[in-house]
Amino acid sequence: MERRAVFKGWLKNVFLGQALISMALSYVMSTNPDAIFGSFGWYNNISNMDTSIQVLGFWWWWLFIVPSLRSRRPTGMEKKALDIAFLGTPLISLLSPVVTKDTGVIWLANFAVVAGAYGFAFLGGEDDDEEGDDGEGESQPGWLKFIYKSLDFGSGRERGARR
Repeated sequence: MERRAVFKGWLKNVFLGQALISMALSYVMSTNPDAIFGSFGWYNNISNMDTSIQVLGFWWWWLFIVPSLRSRRPTGMEKKALDIAFLGTPLISLLSPVVTKDTGVIWLANFAVVAGAYGFAFLGGEDDDEEGDDGEGESQPGWLKFIYKSLDFGSGRERGARR
């Protein structure tokens, strides 16, 4: 109960702002890291530093952007979308370099996964929070329920917290 009283709307806006700033920063890191890091000596003196920063730019989706959005503690369809995005973005980041070495394209693929997850959850999926006693949909297979419950570790449900 106390946590809900402290977790105000302004803090959710901070997380949303953090996600938006991270999105812009990661796009520049993936496509043109010279714009941010070009004036630093370490950037120009170390071989392939630009490639390392570009790779970090598209991994930023899984490391910072989606977790920032999940930190707002969304419910219903948005939670489902972010769970799908949290599972999908590392797959894209791991598998896309096999197809293309263009980090901007991989960044856009991660963006498409997140946008597609939102589209799927809001347009195609039903709100699973209303089904079942434990907040999980009855129509989902057991392995998918396990994955979604694993993503919620630390939310209080594993300690038997009440709604």
